[in-house]
Amino acid sequence: MKVLLVTSFPPSRGDLNEYGYHLACALRNDPQVDLVILADETDAKPELEDFHIERCWRFDSALNPMRLLAEIWKHRPDVVWFNIGFSTFARKPIAAFMALMVPALARLSGYYTHITLHTIFERINLKDAGVRWPWLYRSAGHIGTQLLLLADDVSVLLPSFRDDLAAHYGKRADRVQFRPHGTFEGMRLASLPQLDGPERIILAFGYWGTYKRIDLLLECMDGVARAVPNAVLVIAGTNHPSTPEYLETLQKQWANRNCVRFLGYVPEDELPTLFSSASVLALPYSSAAGTSGVMHQACQYGLPMVAAAIPEIVEIANEEQIAVEFYAPGDGSTLATQLIRVLSSEQLHRRAAEQNLSAAAMTPMAEVAGEYLQLFKQRVSKSSRQVAEQ
Repeated sequence: MKVLLVTSFPPSRGDLNEYGYHLACALRNDPQVDLVILADETDAKPELEDFHIERCWRFDSALNPMRLLAEIWKHRPDVVWFNIGFSTFARKPIAAFMALMVPALARLSGYYTHITLHTIFERINLKDAGVRWPWLYRSAGHIGTQLLLLADDVSVLLPSFRDDLAAHYGKRADRVQFRPHGTFEGMRLASLPQLDGPERIILAFGYWGTYKRIDLLLECMDGVARAVPNAVLVIAGTNHPSTPEYLETLQKQWANRNCVRFLGYVPEDELPTLFSSASVLALPYSSAAGTSGVMHQACQYGLPMVAAAIPEIVEIANEEQIAVEFYAPGDGSTLATQLIRVLSSEQLHRRAAEQNLSAAAMTPMAEVAGEYLQLFKQRVSKSSRQVAEQ
């Protein structure tokens, strides 16, 4: 079965590149799958080995539909699989909207199309996203969602996303299914993380500046450090494209504080060391439009978590039985209290670590990818029978 996976892909730092990488790793291990990755162009080097990669689209380009369709027609696949959110292809409105047409156009060309949709537009907080004309974006987002729902099948990563799409789009959402995010493949811990090291590291990891902001976390660090003298906040990741210089500004303000470190971008192959060194993961979000890949990575390394009690994070924790200590969004006092509790209690820390390692074992990426492939085989087989009967 020939599968074209449309996704941003490392060493690109594009939206969902890590998820695309781990999907591709799982598919690569199936001898019945001929995988070709239609990835975004990047100046970063080197190219990852052992993958068939065609870098045929460019972020923010209005020509992406033509480029992608040309590749799809060239390869004549059994399945075209899109790993996307609403801003994967572009943040310029026209280019982003045009790219959302590609799955429907691929289906009209006679190819089975599947979308793994990481966000739904109704959950996007337009204020957090810095949108200037929210009424226009709402209209475009509604039409864009209708275009995506023209694919053969759509998978979302939370049950409530499927319910929301059904409520807003009726029968158009009949093809929407829920599938779990999955835990990334990689290092498995030989033992649980401990609190007996020289530092107790609070890890914050992501694309910062929109709905993921570290201001509140920084403000509470003095109180945390007084209660836990060896506590250190490690901030990894880069600015969100919509908020250039966000991290640089904060780094200047906190340059003389020993309890705060800014790492910048961390390559994929260095993530095991980063997560293994941490004591707790902090998720200081004000909103979210999708699931959290960082939560699933933290589970893989047995990390306890402290997170803002926003609906998506609460749902992930309940759905996948992940141990999270919550605080009300914007409540710095409770955030500090929860961090101190986790960093000060060996019992609480160990219980959360064991629970999160168990949660990670429940949905390995290989198993999630296998469920996708089973569906693809059924759909392709059904389509072949229908063609033969005509």
